[in-house]
Formats: sequence, C-alpha cells, structure tokens
Amino acid sequence: MTPFSCYRLSTYLMSNRIAKGFDLLAPVYDPLARWIIGKDIVNAQFCFLDQLRNCNRILILGGGSGWILEPLCAHFPHIEIDYVDVSPHMIKAAKEKFSHYKSIRFIEGTEKDIPEKNYDGVITNFYLDMFGAKSLNEVISQIKNSLLHPATWVATDFVNEGRIHSFKLWCMYRFFGVITQIEATRLPDWEFQLSQAGFELVDSRKYANGFITSNCYITQHLR
Repeated sequence: MTPFSCYRLSTYLMSNRIAKGFDLLAPVYDPLARWIIGKDIVNAQFCFLDQLRNCNRILILGGGSGWILEPLCAHFPHIEIDYVDVSPHMIKAAKEKFSHYKSIRFIEGTEKDIPEKNYDGVITNFYLDMFGAKSLNEVISQIKNSLLHPATWVATDFVNEGRIHSFKLWCMYRFFGVITQIEATRLPDWEFQLSQAGFELVDSRKYANGFITSNCYITQHLR
C-alpha cells in the first residue's frame, strides 16, 4: 500500500469514527447544546445570515440536524445550498424536515467531499473547533479553494477569554473526545488562522458572555 493510500485509509477510518459518535448524539445534540450554553448558541448563528442575502450558492459544513436551513430558505428562497455533515443520522434528520426544498443538496461527508468550487457563501458553525492547528490550515485551504471571489464566510464558534471558558472547553473536549473521537483536544485559534489565510473580518459579535463569537468575513483580498 502506498503512503497516499495509507493516508486516505486513515482519513476514512477517522471520519467513520467521528460519524458514529455524532450519530449517537444526534437525538439529543440540539437540546443538549441549548441546555448547556443557552439560547445564545442559536442567536449567535442567526446574527449574520442577512449577510448572505445576495449569495447564489452557499456551502454549509457541519450543519447537524438542519435547523439553520429554516430561516435561510424562508428569507432567501433563491439560494442554492449544499449541506454537508459527517453524520448519516444528522443528514437524515435534516432531510426529514427540509427535503421538500429542492434548492438543498444533502451530502454525507466532510470538507473533503465539497462537490463544487463555485460558492459565494459558506457557513461553518462550530465546525472549525474540531481540528488541530495543522489540520485546520488544510481545512481552511480546502474551503477557500471552493469559493468564488468575492464571497462571504460566516463562522460561529467558541473562543477562550478566561478561566471559566478554559474550564468549559476542557470539559467539552473531554466529552466529545470520548464520544466522537474528534481530532482536536483543545480549541484552535481559528480566528487567527482565517486571518492568516487572507480572509478579511468585516463584522464580529460576541455571545454567551464572550464564550461564542460569530464573525463575518469577505474574500476580496485573498492571497
């Protein structure tokens, strides 16, 4: 077996383990997140959706059970959406609620399974926190290569701004490490890595006492 074949096999096995972990969490994931974090975990993901109103094609990575699709389809019915999630059970839950929207294509997979390279919008809600620093650079690069210019990227995720945040993150990474076997064991500096990749931050808002940040980026000046 060649080194490339070994890499592809290890990547497949890791994705399969993560998928099974999120499958286990699928029935309780949304209520559990809202119980632990509160309503702000939803509010944070809503705040920049309006910035996508002029987009024609949006990529959503790690969409989970699909509740974010309701406001998108209600307010922007013209937008085509590729909805990607590693968990078959999450994809099934999203399909059951939104399969009647013909503008949505449901894709079981990760950033490695992005089907097109013509998106002018992308949403990553609590997706970038699953990767170590090195892998995150590769993930950002793969997403970047799928975007048109200009494009809008809405990224909502956790940040660490104090001891309470550090403790919450420690607990969360231990829990998800056991259940889903995600790669990351600590929160990567996803904001810095997006900036280093050339994405320009145009707006930012904080939620949950600063534990969650929602950022809106544009791609005009990508390197």
